[in-house]
Amino acid sequence: MRDRLVRSVVWTRDQDTAVEVISGLVEHSARIRIADPDEVQFEVRATSVADWGGDQVDVSGARYAADVPPLPFLVAGVFTDGHGVLRSGGQDIAVGAGDSFLYPLAAPFHCDYQNACIQYLRVPPTYAAGLAEEVSGLPAVDLRFLSVMPVSTTMREFWAATVHYVVGQLNTADLDLPPLVADQMLRLATGSLLRAFPNTTMTAVRAPAAGRVTPAVVRRAVAYMDANADRPVALAEVAAASGVGVRALQLAFRRHLDLTPLAYLRRVRLHRAHRDLVAAQPGDGSTVATIARRWGFAKASRFTAVYQSTFGELPSHTLRT
Repeated sequence: MRDRLVRSVVWTRDQDTAVEVISGLVEHSARIRIADPDEVQFEVRATSVADWGGDQVDVSGARYAADVPPLPFLVAGVFTDGHGVLRSGGQDIAVGAGDSFLYPLAAPFHCDYQNACIQYLRVPPTYAAGLAEEVSGLPAVDLRFLSVMPVSTTMREFWAATVHYVVGQLNTADLDLPPLVADQMLRLATGSLLRAFPNTTMTAVRAPAAGRVTPAVVRRAVAYMDANADRPVALAEVAAASGVGVRALQLAFRRHLDLTPLAYLRRVRLHRAHRDLVAAQPGDGSTVATIARRWGFAKASRFTAVYQSTFGELPSHTLRT
């Protein structure tokens, strides 16, 4: 389940406490050098949503070096301050403010950072592999990342903006994060990761189109999505319930409904939000924002635009409480 949300904030001057907290997020052995104990401070803001999460680690007045064993998950982020070196595969890569990075998966590495402030995301490799198969047709087991640095300056900036947005959403203490919004955040983060960092989906030969797909496939998929629209649903899950593969499911929707399965699912959730706005009663605490986020719409402006285009009025006009 991806809806178990745990937030924490730790501020300390004690290096042993800092290493313990950071090791709880990314296992490592650390060596810390401090010139002036009065100038050092560590701040860690961390949010986990079951098997993924986003963190901000701020180390001031210290040099923080770490040996990291092979990680069981993808860790990618951006430096917002400080500088240092990431050593991977015998190569030393200088990193500083504004630089994006992807830590190696399933290989040890070393990092040595000075006065670093880093925002990063932790993503399950299985989720990344599944999304890669969904968007490229590449078998999930064949996904490989080929570099720890983004493919271009444009993608570096794109990834930095994604990390800043998602980590900010995750670590805002009073911000509700319903399961559908959390799943949307994970999909956004993982899709951006696949676009920003060199990987095998960028050069994969596209899978051939599926053969004949019948309307029955679409009917089964529609019924499954209608019944499960209130929880995170992966496309592979819908395909399995429909008795076909992901590529065949996508083809069936394009051929018979002229839209994608996920576009259909978003439409179902929009109509559920409309239903909840209509049903809201005075004093029950319903707001446009809470209903929108309940159904996976994290950005109020986007929800308002889509809602007005579909229903011909603002959501605030539908909500007559």
